Amino acid sequence: MENHPLWKGGRVRTQRGYILIRIAPEDFFFPMAAKKHQVMEHRLVMAKHLGRCLQPWEKVHHKNGIKDDNHIENLELADSQGNHLLQHSAGYQDGFRQGLYDGRQKQIELLKKRIKELESSIS
Repeated sequence: MENHPLWKGGRVRTQRGYILIRIAPEDFFFPMAAKKHQVMEHRLVMAKHLGRCLQPWEKVHHKNGIKDDNHIENLELADSQGNHLLQHSAGYQDGFRQGLYDGRQKQIELLKKRIKELESSIS
């Protein structure tokens, strides 16, 4: 498999943007693997950080919402599915508010620029 020209080291990006890692049956974390001996990279990173396999119901949350940013600093273990959903909702709300604020600030700057242009054309 490793000698195949299309071999990418066992890393594959899913359609949803997550990274899958192929692990060997003798690997300590193999019980976490699904079909094709693959495990989600963010779950594997968290499991290695904790030094144990994750249970299927344990959710790993990407703090910045970027599904392939699997640095341990960007990951946190959610204590329940409900809490995981709340974390996502809070992040989306914060992002929405920031986007709304940024959009308003941009509009204000454009209006200020337009006023200056009008003032200079009048003078």
